[in-house]
Amino acid sequence: MSRNPGRWRGGTTPDRSASHQEGGAGLAPNTGNTDYGIDHLMLGASDLSLGKTWIENQFELPAMDGGRHPGQGTRNALLGLAEDCYLEVIAPDPAQVLAGTLGAQLLRYKTPRLRTFAVRCSSFEDLVPRLAGFGFGHRILEMSRETVGGGELSWRLLFVSDHPYGARMPFFIDWGQSPHPCRDLAVAGSLRQITVQLPDQLASFERLMRQLDLPVVVRQAPPALLATVAGKQGLIDL
Repeated sequence: MSRNPGRWRGGTTPDRSASHQEGGAGLAPNTGNTDYGIDHLMLGASDLSLGKTWIENQFELPAMDGGRHPGQGTRNALLGLAEDCYLEVIAPDPAQVLAGTLGAQLLRYKTPRLRTFAVRCSSFEDLVPRLAGFGFGHRILEMSRETVGGGELSWRLLFVSDHPYGARMPFFIDWGQSPHPCRDLAVAGSLRQITVQLPDQLASFERLMRQLDLPVVVRQAPPALLATVAGKQGLIDL
């Protein structure tokens, strides 16, 4: 697997012809008009300090405090990976009302664990019709937060709807004109692989990942999301 987490570099060329057999029929593989890549891995924790300690124990580097997400009930801390990728620890924000937010869901996490992953793209114009070709819907959310240094980051998120894959389906992020968070982060390692385990309905998910040239391995197994990072200590499984 290539060190670049944004492109498929498997030993054989994926069978693109399958996209004309089921979901996604008639949609060509990404031709480069929109740049897709793994943006970050989201590690959920019931408490930010707990999540930061877990990360530091794994990578021997501290995660840097990021900021709060108003209305989402969360705050985060970040640790860099190679190739403009990073790890995000996301946890409830005690300064916000948590009822009905992601923060309330994270309170149920007994131990930190990989929750989902984000795919960076330069716009949503190419993505939306691709999702519709699979019968998937979407919703777009405008987000922003203050940085620890007093600046502001703003971005757009696209969440895929009307699918059976739960949090194993990535969400998509467009940073627009904001600087990418990676520029201020220590690099702890490089993402080697993301593995999505599904009990059934693998074909459409795998086809979408291949259309976007993402290094995601899909296999039939009980539902799970796994990632392997190469750090200075060796391979680390999340």
